[in-house]
Amino acid sequence: MNRGQKGRLPWAGALLIVAFSCAIAYALAVILMSRSGESDFARYVSTRIESAKKIETVDDGLIYYDGSSVTKIGKTANVRWSYIVGANADFRATDAGVASWVGSKLTLIDGSNGTPGYSGNLESGILSAVMGSQYSAALLEPEHGGTIILMENNGRRVDTIDMSDQTVIDYGFFYNDTLFWVMTLDTNGTTPSCTVNTYRPGKRLVGSITDSEQTLYNATFQSSQISCVGDTFVRAYTYNGAEDAARRKLVYGWTLVDVDENSDDPLMLFTLNGEFDGTTEIHDVKMMRGLDEQIIRMPFGCVDLLAADDKVYGFSKSGYVMIGHMGEQKVEAYQITLSFDTVYGLLDGGIAVLGNGSEIYMLSLEK
Repeated sequence: MNRGQKGRLPWAGALLIVAFSCAIAYALAVILMSRSGESDFARYVSTRIESAKKIETVDDGLIYYDGSSVTKIGKTANVRWSYIVGANADFRATDAGVASWVGSKLTLIDGSNGTPGYSGNLESGILSAVMGSQYSAALLEPEHGGTIILMENNGRRVDTIDMSDQTVIDYGFFYNDTLFWVMTLDTNGTTPSCTVNTYRPGKRLVGSITDSEQTLYNATFQSSQISCVGDTFVRAYTYNGAEDAARRKLVYGWTLVDVDENSDDPLMLFTLNGEFDGTTEIHDVKMMRGLDEQIIRMPFGCVDLLAADDKVYGFSKSGYVMIGHMGEQKVEAYQITLSFDTVYGLLDGGIAVLGNGSEIYMLSLEK
């Protein structure tokens, strides 16, 4: 009997050894898969920018102002160009170029080579400006009831738009930069109302949208419609200003965080109002595209969100990049080794621009 038991013990031990070996192999496979996931987001380049007063991203790099010059950095962290605009300047960057202003002086800088197409003084102080591929616009003082100057990028005036009794919320170019839009707020009546007017520079008013039920704060332009985002609804309009009521979406309690403006059917990202003020992290994300919408939950609290194609990218200071897909509830989380305190934006090719003080990282999000 004892011999029989002794004969069975090695066989049982062998089974235990095999089972233990399989468990180790499985654990190692899981670890390797996890490390592989981490390494997907280990590719980055970095540059140090001292004394940056402001940083903005465009499709092929970033633009910064250091108190004297406006400089463009490419996706490989190389300096593309630099142009002196002087002290106390401000700027707004687009893919077409950079509009910089200080006092009444406006400078329009070509985004590809850094050469100025125009530099001169306008008739009063400049509040803001933007450069398109064909035209540029500058909003002049005062803040309420100011004037918008439309010009070609060489400085030739094509239009002056009087904003009497209006406060300009935002403005820009669309439809291959051939049309211009301006969003305003009118508080003179018994009920405040927001208006989005569209213009063909130098010719005429194309369309007008008025909303007295909510405060608008974003307009996104597509080939066939305009989506206006307010504190209660997202409304879709034709270029002539007629609403498509069937496409109206309720967003009360949510605030728009980012829009994929490179898409003709853009993904919009919303977060709860209570998670938008920067004092708390973002957990819940409403993803909206056309008539489709869904809510996903981020596994780690996010400091910022970016939209691209059908994906939302969430960034956590605890060291994770999270990716959610429109139409799916699962959110993937990947650990990264970079420390950052600011998310500046997303470049072409899925490159996120992150900042940690004066250190700037361009992190590839392509897997």
